[in-house]
Amino acid sequence: MTIDLTQIILAVITLLFGLLMRYVIPNVKAKTTTDQMELIRAAVKTAVYAVEQLYKSKPGQEKKQLVIDFLKEQGYIVDDEKIETSISFMIEEIVKELNIEQKEHTEQK
Repeated sequence: MTIDLTQIILAVITLLFGLLMRYVIPNVKAKTTTDQMELIRAAVKTAVYAVEQLYKSKPGQEKKQLVIDFLKEQGYIVDDEKIETSISFMIEEIVKELNIEQKEHTEQK
């Protein structure tokens, strides 16, 4: 008497593949997106600091455009409205940080 385990093995493999597709792959995709956003944030921060130092007298909208132009020159794709909105938010956040740092630096003198 022989027992054929082929169907059971196939069912287990299918189950494992389903679990992989359900849990592992979305986590890897989410991690990549998080890493990419951190990289973009670092690039935006660098660009904001540079623009603030070089073009202090320009209006905010022109500075924002200079930051976006800098990011495009560095190879970032910022044409998507969602990405541009995120970058705008990051710029505002970094400018606030920069203002706080400047105030603290001034108070220490």
